[in-house]
Amino acid sequence: MPPTAASEAGQPRRIWLILTGVCLVALLAAAASLLSYKIVQPPDNARVIVDEQRRTYASTPCVVYNKLDRDVISNRAEINDPSKPLQLFSYASEKTFGDVKADTKLTRDTSCDYVTGFDQIVTRWMRLVGYRSRWTDEGQWRW
Repeated sequence: MPPTAASEAGQPRRIWLILTGVCLVALLAAAASLLSYKIVQPPDNARVIVDEQRRTYASTPCVVYNKLDRDVISNRAEINDPSKPLQLFSYASEKTFGDVKADTKLTRDTSCDYVTGFDQIVTRWMRLVGYRSRWTDEGQWRW
């Protein structure tokens, strides 16, 4: 059966619809890929504060900005003075993230974990345009 004028006229429209669909699928796939993420945990040398009585630990920013259920800094009034070191209550101590990962009895402070005080979410888009890690190479928190 020979092609009719009506069927030949529909061919360019069908090709256009297929190309448009392919382009939309490619754009959605690219957007999904750029928005995919990974969760980066603190390095083992990042310092954390451990509440020895509660058997919990918190990141330094959570401690400094008082995001915990109870305070572990005894000189809270002097916290804005860089010449004064932080003084912890007797039930608190400073350890590294590697130390607390090795101690299975310690858990993350729920308040600090709730405000994303530990992990950093890094999207592929952020990695392409450059992002700044929450931690220095020496394990210092950048908040």
